[in-house]
Amino acid sequence: MKLIVGIVTNSLGILSEALHSGIDLIAAFTTFYAVKKSEAPPDSLHMYGHAKVESLASLVETVLLFLTCAWIVYEGISRLLLRTVEVDLGLSALAVMLISMIVDFSRSRVLMKTAKEFRSQALEADAIHFSTDLISSTVVIIGVLISMIGFQQFDSIAGLGVAAVTAFIGYRLLKKSTHTLLDGAPAGVVQQIIENARSIEGIQKVGRVRVREAGAKTFVDLEVHIDRDLELETAHELTESVCRIIQEKIPGADVVVHAEPISTTDATLVNKMRHEASKMKEIKSISKIQLSETDNKLDVEFNVEIDGEQSLESAHEIASDLEDRIKRLDKKISTVTSHIEPSVDRVCAGTPVSFMQERLQRLLESILLGFPSVKSFKDLQVKKIDDTYSLTVCCVFDKGLSLSEAHSIASKIEVEIKAKCPEIESISLHMEPVC
Repeated sequence: MKLIVGIVTNSLGILSEALHSGIDLIAAFTTFYAVKKSEAPPDSLHMYGHAKVESLASLVETVLLFLTCAWIVYEGISRLLLRTVEVDLGLSALAVMLISMIVDFSRSRVLMKTAKEFRSQALEADAIHFSTDLISSTVVIIGVLISMIGFQQFDSIAGLGVAAVTAFIGYRLLKKSTHTLLDGAPAGVVQQIIENARSIEGIQKVGRVRVREAGAKTFVDLEVHIDRDLELETAHELTESVCRIIQEKIPGADVVVHAEPISTTDATLVNKMRHEASKMKEIKSISKIQLSETDNKLDVEFNVEIDGEQSLESAHEIASDLEDRIKRLDKKISTVTSHIEPSVDRVCAGTPVSFMQERLQRLLESILLGFPSVKSFKDLQVKKIDDTYSLTVCCVFDKGLSLSEAHSIASKIEVEIKAKCPEIESISLHMEPVC
């Protein structure tokens, strides 16, 4: 309709609109192919899928728009400066433009709604094309009305107006499609991902983050730093938590999380010590690490567990090796002292000792009178394991105490028990706050 009316009336404005709509027809077929192709699953040559076909289709449509603009500008300037063209405009010109606006309005709304629902760049490009037709059609109608009252050159000006609107929209589409094709990250998404990852307890810091879009799909690749002493299963659970929280914020995102053990330069001295111990397969664990500073020098003490079947000479060499490694961790370390304990992997047979139960019950009652922060005790058990006696008891502390304060009191209680009942070889004192 536009083409027929444009030829009959010789109106550049309507002819430019006809050309614009012709380009849109080609673009629609391109979009149809792109949307269909982008849904194809990944294959051996396209492992990330085919979603970028949509961005490529959008780029093709943009090129077609600029070609249209070039022709309209050329024809408009020719009519204004080089030759005079008679324009015969009437009600048919207005009618076809009004019909065109109604069609463009309805299809742009349907396309934009579908584009947002499926996050399709190609459909969005089509919707923007048809919405710009509304603007350019309005410009043409104004040109027709002004030309009908005698200013015929205004028809060419209206055509240049259509070209300007088309060029502006084409630029926006070009910028968006090339941004996607060049793997540009969506605005603000990287910072959002970093904040979400940092909110997971156990993530020490977030390293490199890479984000790119392909059609409706967002690909996220990030690096998180976690405690090097965590077990593999725990570390895996942390990375899965990061994946889940990102996918909640970016539905359908393809997320890959790479876990890096935290750099020793970021770790505390205690963490460094544990890491050194973990590198020695003969050492089962280290505990009761104590750091003390005197005259700007550090003294380090700790317990180290080594297989009890090892000879004393061999165990001493292993402990000495660990001491040397720890001393090299910090220039401030003056002395390193380790206390070797045998590690027991076997299950020991324990025998309840009823005759000591009542004695220790009364002993604990008298000892705890001197510690008002301990409200009560429970679950007292005395066992004989091999040739030694072992005591297990739970003490209920004032919940206002800090862990350090409670531990200090527990240590004093253990000392008093051993002083008054020396046959007790080991004491396991469980601490819990009062309910």
